[in-house]
Amino acid sequence: MRSRKSLARLAGAALVTAAIIGSTAACAADGGGAGGNTGGGGSETKTLRVAFASDPDFTQISNFKWIEDLKADGVEVKDLYFQSSQDAFRAMVAGEADVALGTVTSAILLNMSAGENVKVIASDLQAPDYILVTTPDVTSDTDLVGKRIGISTPGDVSDTLTRYVLGERGIDTSGIDFVEIGGTSARMQALLSNQISGGAAHAAEGLAAVAQGLNNLFPYGESIPDYLQHGLIVQQSWLDENKEFAQEIVDKFIDSTRWAAENKDGYIELSKDYVDGIDDSIRAQAYDIFTQINMFAVNGGMEDDQLNSTVDIEKQIGTFGDDKVPALDVWADASFVNDYLDRNGSQ
Repeated sequence: MRSRKSLARLAGAALVTAAIIGSTAACAADGGGAGGNTGGGGSETKTLRVAFASDPDFTQISNFKWIEDLKADGVEVKDLYFQSSQDAFRAMVAGEADVALGTVTSAILLNMSAGENVKVIASDLQAPDYILVTTPDVTSDTDLVGKRIGISTPGDVSDTLTRYVLGERGIDTSGIDFVEIGGTSARMQALLSNQISGGAAHAAEGLAAVAQGLNNLFPYGESIPDYLQHGLIVQQSWLDENKEFAQEIVDKFIDSTRWAAENKDGYIELSKDYVDGIDDSIRAQAYDIFTQINMFAVNGGMEDDQLNSTVDIEKQIGTFGDDKVPALDVWADASFVNDYLDRNGSQ
């Protein structure tokens, strides 16, 4: 059974998705609903519309801490939920959201394929917590050949990292059928109903599915070096108009990531407001995995080495094809993270 917050978010996501289809042109024409600072009667209200790339999962609880902290500071936050990074970014580009939370790779691809000037301005997850979950009949890597693996969308981390890890383990992925299913929860449901034979899952959701009879084939972290899994993405035009506000939200973003890294009990407790159906023991196991792989980017995840490592992994997989990946300053802006670190120090 979903929590009240979860039901409200899912209903909101459906309404927003419908609204995007019919309102993109109108938004472009009148600029209505843009986030930032608005005033009236001598008072000032800050608004922020945040597009998430999936339904809430246990990996992103720091993001909900971030939203709650912004609200406590008087920011009016509207959270919108989609089923892929591409959908969340399209909503942002269409004017339905001010910022998006999604994969770094998808932000690069958006710049390359659509010419959209979007920037990654902070990252919260600097290592992948994914495990490959399979149906009971799949007990080894080679069993996946000729079968179907569920992904979110082509180019998303559930796709690219799965191809990379299987390749590192000696599996020819050309013999596997990668099918678009949706986010982690959708992939686990597809596994349980035998629509697919494998799918990437965040640690908590994957362990919960394994408890229902599926297999935990292997963790991705064994084969993947530094990789920025997830970040905060904005359009350059929004950034130009809201620099002070952008700094405020990045400050809170890193604060919430540091909170997540230091507060196991608080993280687990807050997760119960957003993610249903996971036993406390599995939440604790998943959190321990997070700390073991140093997942939380407590310093904002915007160092050149981290950004370049992420690009190099995607190049090896062939994500970018023969196209040249733009220079870092085209799709990443570390200035807000660096400003935070100047004031607060590194950890």
